Amino acid sequence: MRRFLDYYRQFEALAPEEVSRELRERRDEQRARAVTEQPVLDLASPAWHEPPHAEIVNAATFALRRAVNAYTDAGDLAGTLAARHGVEPGRVVAGHGAGELLRAACQAILAGAGGEVPIAWPGWGHLPRLVGEAGGRPVGVPLGRDGAADPASLAAAAGPRTRAVALASPNDPTGGTVDAAAIRRLARELPAGTWILLDAALADFDTAGGDLAALTSELDRLLVFRSFSKAHAMAGFRAGYAVGPLGEQELLARLAPTLGVSAPAQAGMAWATANVARHLPRRRALAAAQRERLAAALAGSQLAFPAGTGPLVWLSSAAHTGAELAAHLAARRIFVTPGSAWGDDRHVRVALRGAEATDRLAAALRDLPD
Repeated sequence: MRRFLDYYRQFEALAPEEVSRELRERRDEQRARAVTEQPVLDLASPAWHEPPHAEIVNAATFALRRAVNAYTDAGDLAGTLAARHGVEPGRVVAGHGAGELLRAACQAILAGAGGEVPIAWPGWGHLPRLVGEAGGRPVGVPLGRDGAADPASLAAAAGPRTRAVALASPNDPTGGTVDAAAIRRLARELPAGTWILLDAALADFDTAGGDLAALTSELDRLLVFRSFSKAHAMAGFRAGYAVGPLGEQELLARLAPTLGVSAPAQAGMAWATANVARHLPRRRALAAAQRERLAAALAGSQLAFPAGTGPLVWLSSAAHTGAELAAHLAARRIFVTPGSAWGDDRHVRVALRGAEATDRLAAALRDLPD
């Protein structure tokens, strides 16, 4: 008790304003000594950084409450998805994300026969493994100088053992896009019977390339894979679909999950598809604005990335390796994906977020040593 009273007696001879000043000075000194810790900025994950539209969550929640103990029927969903692309419902199959549907397609096309699959590279990082697991041999084909798949190079890489070619538009990690004319040209130049596997997981960010899924109405060996993980911000739903040509219902049926897609995922996919105008334009605009913002911030420096579409940037430096870029950013608690994941030691992949994140990234990059 005496020690407690002695603590307060030390202030008896001081005026109140002196006590306040002393406490403020002590506080300011403590703040000056404190280490300021920057929050982690994750620019490695390609999933959209914001939650999905609230109505997607509401639709999924309602569906779960109503059908938690029942198997689901994807008939209504197929109709909704098909209507978006102007195709018949029987040409659309829903699955657990574009990646799982690509896995199933590799198994269906390559199983028992093997063969080669030229892949526009760098591309979606898991695809070579999926081809290998299906018994095929992935063959990397360099992208064009604009960061997009080069149809002429893909066609030139196809030979007697080629069962399919694979490309993405927009491309992960570069953002490069191809248009319908390029896909038609590729289909004409490939050996007869060769499938085109088109990963369109980022297609909702692309307004200039047109609806490539609609090409399945005229090309009889084209499969287009769509995802809800990116522009729809539904990565946790594990939801996607594939669109195929007429007369391939048997193949498409082999892509579908054995017992279908869950009721919550179906409800979320249906609402998102029927209401694209309510939630996609803002994300498209945000991704485009941040690409422009970062390009402007790096103009005149040794850092650059291909012009493209979507929130993924394939960044390189004339003076630094990809590992050096990643380490420099990690030291500032900004995390990106080293290009070594694609066998490239000159680049890093950056997933863009909002303006604040872009400005923090640009400031960190400007601090790179010469």
